[in-house]
Amino acid sequence: MNYSMLQPGPVTLYAQVASILRDRIVSGTWKNREDIPTLDELAKQLSVARVTVRQAVQMLSSEGLLSSQRGRRTYVTYDLGEAADRSPLFSSVGSVDSEGVNYGVEILSREKVAGLPPRQITTGVAMGDYVRIRKIDSHSGVPYAMSENYIAASVVRRFPKGAEKKVKLSRLTRDYANPPIEKAFEAITIGTIGYEEATRLQAPLSSAVAKVTRLFFGPEQAIIYYGTLTYRSERFRIERDITDLVVKQA
Repeated sequence: MNYSMLQPGPVTLYAQVASILRDRIVSGTWKNREDIPTLDELAKQLSVARVTVRQAVQMLSSEGLLSSQRGRRTYVTYDLGEAADRSPLFSSVGSVDSEGVNYGVEILSREKVAGLPPRQITTGVAMGDYVRIRKIDSHSGVPYAMSENYIAASVVRRFPKGAEKKVKLSRLTRDYANPPIEKAFEAITIGTIGYEEATRLQAPLSSAVAKVTRLFFGPEQAIIYYGTLTYRSERFRIERDITDLVVKQA
């Protein structure tokens, strides 16, 4: 494989190498408990200095993906099967009821604001005051998403006291919106994680993330809910039925 794309830039060289090695681990190319190639072998494969590979391995060890000890071979400590069971996370609005006993929330801030911030998706009409809630969602104590949410103040007033610390905001908005939600929209892009998000989500700086923009509309396109969410890439998955795209209709 040609790794000529590796080059100095905004993302450090060792972080680029770590990204390549991380992909080998989470994809199952390197299996749990399996020894990985030596630093010298990896340096030759990737055409980088040995010290660069060592820094990348140290990064992955700190993430719990590798075990690296002086004088011993480095091996994989990531179990693909256990990870799949641990992280059945979806972004779709259809998953609003899936908190489960392992779901956790950390509220970073909560404040009342007038109107909505500038939006890339301009569909819809703001409906006065909103409550802005920044939070971290976690599963079994591991953070997987950071979000900034704007919910119509008239809807938030109907929430049970303290509910946003236990229940997903999308579910609360659905259950307490009156008039009810008439339409929902979601856009998903792939990006890189920033400093605050990396710190909050315990993820490597500049690693890949899923960026989700979500809107719920009431009558006359009134925006009941607007949220921007950042998901750690390994904790994010979407499944679609694409039968209609490939099966000819009789």
